[in-house]
Amino acid sequence: MIIKRNLKQSVVCNYALLLLIPLLFSCKGVNDISFTGVDDFEFRGIQNNKISFSASVGVSNPSSIGFKVSEVNLKTSIDGVYIGTLTSDNTVRVPARSDSAYKMDYTLNLANLITGASTLYNASRKKKVEVEMKGYVKARSWLTTKKVDVNEKQLIDVPSINR
Repeated sequence: MIIKRNLKQSVVCNYALLLLIPLLFSCKGVNDISFTGVDDFEFRGIQNNKISFSASVGVSNPSSIGFKVSEVNLKTSIDGVYIGTLTSDNTVRVPARSDSAYKMDYTLNLANLITGASTLYNASRKKKVEVEMKGYVKARSWLTTKKVDVNEKQLIDVPSINR
């Protein structure tokens, strides 16, 4: 009787460990992702100090763990001038071992309407601009959520707004 109870407890413990191990490591690979570019920019509108747009963002996920992006919150500067905070509440699923583009809706909350608008106008007249983003992206894998810090600075091609 005691041996059966200990055997049952051991089996339950083994199953619990098998379930717990993936949970402990499920967001580990999220740090390995890289952004490969921005494409298909589509201007949606301006309301108050918020600019709405959508864009396809290329994401390379070499890890064996898939995840969902649940929140984006990035302080954004263009050519060294802080323009505001870029946010998105879209949920996008990024499969394991993938290299794809994902269309998301974004809102850029301008810190100062005049400075932000003039910086964006000046940037639109250039072919390339340096974009710096600092903040976080929340990623969810299995039952865990991880806030991944972002500190990116890249020279990007300026998308055309005219369509």
